[in-house]
Amino acid sequence: MKILKYIFSVLVFMFLINFQGLAQTTAQTTSAQAAPPKLSINIFAELSVADSGRAVQIFADYSDSVGGFYIRKTNNSISLRLPASEGAVGKIENILKENGTLIRYNINTNDIGNEYLVLQRQLDSRRRLLSEYNRLMTSAAFSSTLTLERELMTVIAEMENLQGRINRMDNEYRFLRLDINFFSEEARRPPVARRSSFDWINRINFFNFVGGHYAE
Repeated sequence: MKILKYIFSVLVFMFLINFQGLAQTTAQTTSAQAAPPKLSINIFAELSVADSGRAVQIFADYSDSVGGFYIRKTNNSISLRLPASEGAVGKIENILKENGTLIRYNINTNDIGNEYLVLQRQLDSRRRLLSEYNRLMTSAAFSSTLTLERELMTVIAEMENLQGRINRMDNEYRFLRLDINFFSEEARRPPVARRSSFDWINRINFFNFVGGHYAE
């Protein structure tokens, strides 16, 4: 009886290995099928503003007000993740124009729907395989248990990897990315021309000579 149980376990184990390969092939085949669109949106903007530090804070506060967050913030740039709700792109363009002069504005979109569907189906196949492995573990002979344990750990690692990729894609779909570089108008203005209180300096144009750009 023990010999028969062992042979049965080995046969089932071989079936599961073939089942795993079939699941992978099926998942790849479905990638060609249509999936609901899931758009990943990335916006890059360059904005000329009076005060870059103040502008950075304005957009940081804006992200908080709409349920977003910033992932990087400096004195003259910021990277935001904002909810990709309907009309969000238009609102972003409006608030950019309201807070400075728009120098550059690019939108990149990528449909991740098919890839997302493939990952989900691959994860489902791993879940079914894990369930079969767990069931087989309770009846496998000792000599095959160690092999099953190794396969079990492999499947669990694959599931964790797939789930991590799905979570990242969920985040890309639900939150668009906005990167802004700010250019301060104050820094680009020419220095104010003024005269020295010493007439002899004005006569020899000393400050213009050393690069001070002072008027005669």
